[in-house]
Amino acid sequence: MSRYPERIVCLAAEIPGILQELGSLDRVVGISAYTTYPEEALTIPKVSGFEHGSVDRIMKVKPDVAILTSAVQHKLAVALGERGVTIVHLHPHRLTDLYHHVRLLGALVGESTRAEALAHVLEGEVESVRAASHKLPRHPAVYFEEWMDPLIAGIGWVSDLIDAAGGRDVFRERSLQGRQSKDRVVSSEEWILARPAIFLASWCGKPFDRESVKARPGSETVPAFIHNRIYEVDGTILQCGVKLIDRLHEVARYVREAVS
Repeated sequence: MSRYPERIVCLAAEIPGILQELGSLDRVVGISAYTTYPEEALTIPKVSGFEHGSVDRIMKVKPDVAILTSAVQHKLAVALGERGVTIVHLHPHRLTDLYHHVRLLGALVGESTRAEALAHVLEGEVESVRAASHKLPRHPAVYFEEWMDPLIAGIGWVSDLIDAAGGRDVFRERSLQGRQSKDRVVSSEEWILARPAIFLASWCGKPFDRESVKARPGSETVPAFIHNRIYEVDGTILQCGVKLIDRLHEVARYVREAVS
């Protein structure tokens, strides 16, 4: 019998991508319906949503470990634990949590050396972008919107990406202190008064509606709208996985364009 789990259920969309990098995707027997990468994972049975899922459906694939993330999945984690499934429940908040979780998952599947190498590569990519951003002539103000009703600013790792990309997150303090979305609520007046030069949005699975944002009272006075620097960012920016490196380069491109 293997010392490591052989039947893993990934109920967080970013986990299959990490396990693929660790050479362990073949152990995954169930994924979240919100999983979009890697392509090789998309043929694995979808056994759950994110906040809600059928424990009976998950149990049909006979998992010995379930990997979940955030407080939103707490009830699902408890229910699976009550059925005898070993639970790995991650609670990422900052970009550094990505490196920690890579190492943790590496230990879980017996690939610690490979995980250490992956974490080193990820850290190196971030620091390379950060070093380049230090040379920018200025650091434009950036507002990232995770949800529109109520307005919610980005989680900590999103703010960290903006910072590494050379932007100045106008709600960074709120992002770093607010693990839960309710702690990152922004009033309709606050983001206008912050006068961001760049407006970024990823509405947690809902398509971004540019026209509705432009119609908000006062938006016409915001530099991002005056200069048409309004961007929808790929949804993987809201998942603490390896795709954050792609999103970092995307945000860095917007920042460079704003100061060129």
